[in-house]
Amino acid sequence: MSTRAVQRQSAATRVPWLPLVLLACGLLALAGGLSHWHELSVAAAALLLLAWLPSVWRRRSIMALAMWALLAALLLVPALTGRPVLALMALPVVFLAAVGWLFARTLRAGAEPLITRFVRVIEGEVRVNLPGVRGYTRGVTLFWACLLGAMALLSLLIALFAVPGGWLSTFGVAAPFALPGSMLAWYPEAGCWVVLLVAFAGEYAFRRWHLRHIPHPPVRRFVAQIVQRWPALVRGEDGAA
Repeated sequence: MSTRAVQRQSAATRVPWLPLVLLACGLLALAGGLSHWHELSVAAAALLLLAWLPSVWRRRSIMALAMWALLAALLLVPALTGRPVLALMALPVVFLAAVGWLFARTLRAGAEPLITRFVRVIEGEVRVNLPGVRGYTRGVTLFWACLLGAMALLSLLIALFAVPGGWLSTFGVAAPFALPGSMLAWYPEAGCWVVLLVAFAGEYAFRRWHLRHIPHPPVRRFVAQIVQRWPALVRGEDGAA
């Protein structure tokens, strides 16, 4: 059996643990929101942090480990001191940072950018090799890594420095500056989603203009391809069959 065949067999049998963890986190967070049982949402964030730790540890980066420890503290300290509502403020921070990390880690030397891989698996190698597609998909991967990182940072600043209601003000710690407490009411609930929707729509419009020299599939067909090739995408298989 050839090496490539062994790699394909290994990819086909590999358990897609990370997508399964993300799915479990989403279900826990949804259940916590619907039932108003804050412990479920806290468990979702804790599970996400735990799943993220091996990837952070393998990088041997003091800054990455310090960021992970900070996020873990922001989640666990309020939860263990009987303030689950404060712990919930860490949920968007942890989620946005973890997803941003998934994009950023594929930009390292020798790795395939996440959006490039997405296009290759969904639409095939021919699509990736069209003029300008590889460079554009790498740029989009960088765009999402930066945007999600910035959103995570903003969520962290709001959770820390909002007055009243933020972590520091609740624990009686003097903050170097203060953000309006009203931001806690609208940004995590609606602001994040508005930013993401505008970013998706803006990227789609820019893509159609920037890559206007190549054909673009209809939205319905593209969604159908995603549904059809999703198992291959999460397993990390190469190309569309």
